[in-house]
Amino acid sequence: MKKLLLVLVITLLMGGVVSAQQLELKEVIARSARGIESELPQKAKVAVLNFNSPAKAFSDYVIEELINELLEAGKVTIVDRQNLAAIINEMNFQYSGYVSDESMVSIGKMIGAHSIISGALIDMETYYRFRIRIINVETATIQRQITNELKKDKQVAYLLGGAQAAREAERKDRKANAKDNWILGSVYGLMPMEMASYPFVGFGLQYERMLNEKIAFGANFYYCFLQENDKGNGIEGFFRVYPWGKTFFIGAALGYGMATGYDNVHDRGSGNVIINASGLAITPEIGWKVDFGDAGGFYFQCGAGATLLLGNTIFYPRWYLGFGYAF
Repeated sequence: MKKLLLVLVITLLMGGVVSAQQLELKEVIARSARGIESELPQKAKVAVLNFNSPAKAFSDYVIEELINELLEAGKVTIVDRQNLAAIINEMNFQYSGYVSDESMVSIGKMIGAHSIISGALIDMETYYRFRIRIINVETATIQRQITNELKKDKQVAYLLGGAQAAREAERKDRKANAKDNWILGSVYGLMPMEMASYPFVGFGLQYERMLNEKIAFGANFYYCFLQENDKGNGIEGFFRVYPWGKTFFIGAALGYGMATGYDNVHDRGSGNVIINASGLAITPEIGWKVDFGDAGGFYFQCGAGATLLLGNTIFYPRWYLGFGYAF
């Protein structure tokens, strides 16, 4: 048990580190602004000139938001882009696309800037590398390079390629974060209505396969007992629907069930109640999942159902709590 808890803690910590590396665009821009401010002296005159990316809309957005971040902090002085219009037109300068450091330094000298800010977006397949450079105008050298990992989310896709690209990015993101296989070990409890004096308690194993975000099927086995002659068990297949996502589900299971018990609390002539029934069992159920991972990992699940042994009219509520691993 201690080893399982240790593995769970390590997994959660590692998941937090991995997810923290890939940031949303707003956070990447904010971190870049803080890095610029920490590198330059107070009230240094700065020009944000260029950001090289595949789309002008993305580059313009990054430049405007970066300028806004720097203006709000007020630690450096920003050269207004409108004042650069004449020089930019004369030099055929572009805010989006590749521009040489020499060209940017030349513009920086013309406008009296101490430093030039430029950047680039690099596709790393699973994420983007978002890079900002601070160029010293006087020495024409790179003072600092700030690099962050940018998450490929819907906003980034829209700025790079429009609405269709955003929808495709959202679909890929859902697929990347969807867990197809769920394996669960759980503690079970059964309460046959004829044996109301105590519940059967035992264990269960479960496998679930997600067909998509809302539909799943799987197999379940449980074995519950108290004494040698008191037990309930079953093996079944189930079908589930997740109406509001992956957390809450409703479903139904069909399979083999058995309830065997001996109860001397009820006085029915002999003073004993004996249950010995088995056969086809049907169980409507509800449940919840709490997923601790991103694209796979540990999760908690709880559920409840009501099993009916067909042909025997034996009915018993049941519940379970368990931890599992999704991949």
